[in-house]
Amino acid sequence: MRKYLLPADGKPIKANLHCHSTYSDGKYTVEHLKKIYEEKGYGVVAFSDHNRLLPHPELRSDGFVPLTATEIDVNGPEERTYHLNFFSADPDRTEFPEIDRIYGVDGVNEIIRRGNEAGFLCQYNHPRWSLQTPEDFTGLRGLWGFEVFNTGCEVSMCDGWGDYEYEVMCRDGKELPVAVATDDNHNWPVEPGDAGDPYDDSFMGWTTIIAPELSYSAVIDAMKKGNCYATTGPEITGLYVENEKLHVECTPAKAIFIRFERRRSDYRRSNGRDITGAEFDVSGDYRFFRLEIHDGEGNKAMTRAYSRDEIYGNADR
Repeated sequence: MRKYLLPADGKPIKANLHCHSTYSDGKYTVEHLKKIYEEKGYGVVAFSDHNRLLPHPELRSDGFVPLTATEIDVNGPEERTYHLNFFSADPDRTEFPEIDRIYGVDGVNEIIRRGNEAGFLCQYNHPRWSLQTPEDFTGLRGLWGFEVFNTGCEVSMCDGWGDYEYEVMCRDGKELPVAVATDDNHNWPVEPGDAGDPYDDSFMGWTTIIAPELSYSAVIDAMKKGNCYATTGPEITGLYVENEKLHVECTPAKAIFIRFERRRSDYRRSNGRDITGAEFDVSGDYRFFRLEIHDGEGNKAMTRAYSRDEIYGNADR
């Protein structure tokens, strides 16, 4: 029996799930951000201005969905901080539940719990920029997503990846959040109209969401189901398990890796010719696996971690 890990009949939608505008500390208006992201093929942008939950119904159109979101910070000692994005299931919501900003796993878990109960999905942002260690994030509960790439951090610090931290979270934590790539764009270095400047912080990383249609409810539902992957370039065009074999199809790549929580791993390399797919054995005993697809130029796509129980029918996401 074939089990699709990404829907075969869905629409791939390019999404930036972390974006700042003039409503907080971003340089561009939401109208301008919609324009430049639509021009780059994006169908979804989450306007996650700092500590403000602002719907933008004026931006909704047949080809564009503005997600209602906010980025909440909880600051600790020595510049350590939690930054959490919350995405509202209700597009018109304007208030986040009342919270106490207490630094530490327990305090942040209470914020996540209140957000989840109110219908929000929670994303953990940029662990390296936040100066956090595994003790700060492996104990978190109720996370939907985990940033594995952040354009703003890459541009400003040459340190935008959070892929190692994601692996630690999946291996040592109790939950398997979705891997997401975002811009976290503020667009400070450029003048209006100059998006795409080498020092700009837009368009380097995105999350591809596979949904039946481009609508607010369909996008949120696809996110809840984990029907998405993170990328800075390569695209995944097919992903399913059949007869204990994982089948992956993708745009031309130099290498495809499968990683488990233990040392078990496998890969396919191009050996001079691009590859557009691979097959891996996913039988045996393990907790989860995840995929990485490399294009040879420093870009890669990353799936979320898929649990063995989820694949073989003992658990649902």
